Amino acid sequence: MKVLVIGSRVPYPLHDGGAIATFNMLKGIAEIGCEVDFITLNTHKHFIETDIAKQKMPFLKSYVDFEINTNINPFDAFFNLFSNKSYNIERFYNQKFEQILVARIEAKKYDIIHFEGLFVGKYLLAINSLLEYSSATITYDTKVGDGPALVLRQHNIEFQIWERLAQNEPNIFKKLYLKLLAKRLKKFEKEITSGFKYISTIAKTDEDTLNEWKTCSIIKTIPSGYDVKPMVPVPLDNNSIYHIGSMEWMPNIEAMQWFIQKIFPLVVAKNKLAKFYVAGKKMPLEFSQFQSENIEIVGEVADLENFIGGKSILVVPLKSGSGIRIKTIEAMMQGKAVITTTTGAQGLLIKHYEHCLIADTEKEMAEAILLLLSDISLRNKIALAGQELMKSVYDNKVVAKQWLNFYEEIILQINR
Repeated sequence: MKVLVIGSRVPYPLHDGGAIATFNMLKGIAEIGCEVDFITLNTHKHFIETDIAKQKMPFLKSYVDFEINTNINPFDAFFNLFSNKSYNIERFYNQKFEQILVARIEAKKYDIIHFEGLFVGKYLLAINSLLEYSSATITYDTKVGDGPALVLRQHNIEFQIWERLAQNEPNIFKKLYLKLLAKRLKKFEKEITSGFKYISTIAKTDEDTLNEWKTCSIIKTIPSGYDVKPMVPVPLDNNSIYHIGSMEWMPNIEAMQWFIQKIFPLVVAKNKLAKFYVAGKKMPLEFSQFQSENIEIVGEVADLENFIGGKSILVVPLKSGSGIRIKTIEAMMQGKAVITTTTGAQGLLIKHYEHCLIADTEKEMAEAILLLLSDISLRNKIALAGQELMKSVYDNKVVAKQWLNFYEEIILQINR
């Protein structure tokens, strides 16, 4: 089976959930027998040299990237206010990249053309036109017929992230701007998803949202896969708590500010030995003010396994966001106890007090942390249950088979 995957970024290094989800999907479907070509935007934000990317993804049949600057430009952002377009999406559109895609599709016959995320959704119109899937009544319309099937993989319901950020934003002017971004992104998201016949979501909750929109698409939830790698046993610091995640993602920044300022002081007040480690790339400079005897601002870590190894509890205090948290899956697979919010647990098959602890208020989260710091037996029980669940559901070999089955079902439907 020949598959063309269109990406919005190079999925390396594996320091955030988006990169891990894309990398493991590519690796999984290639290793299960698909011939995978990957054409991707190479953004300045996540820029990787082409030779390095090829070296890290030897399982691909071919790799092509296109350098693009998707960074927020205040000038462009201001003038975008006077349009009806989503600035979040417009930053990822480039006509030359579109021409590269069209040329590749003209030159090679694919069974599946897979759009890896909403941010490359705008290229659907040109590909539809090339494949004669266009419609006079619907802007984006992928019909079943001869030629490759076009599949969209939704990492998140993107507008929900910005909508929740707006809800939690105290500054009235920022709140209004975030609401505008969310509104325009929702309009685009509904339009694009209505144009795909086949959609895959990572989280079941996102599938439910798309179904509420009454799209005619065939939607299948396929979780993000993860390569299970046994960790070298190391002594645990039983008073250690940690968070790791991309600190250029606004929901993570919001979560860490809330946790450090409102929650962790409640923990330290009752457990003076508790120590919190915050790691992640692009750590904001202002977080240095939080460095103290009980808080260590680590920043980007070179050796993820070494950083995680001796820590006992992962906290994921998300208030905003959509989809599922790959770092939560990763930590649970590595035998870590997890404390998160309802938002952080969204889309995962985890149950409170069985696989993790779920807490949504400052008091609840502080009490959950104190409980697991003091009750090592309960912590180990929860960690083990979570690890067994994650391995049964999210092992990359298991997930790759789901992708292959989905692709095969699509091709069978087209050829009927």
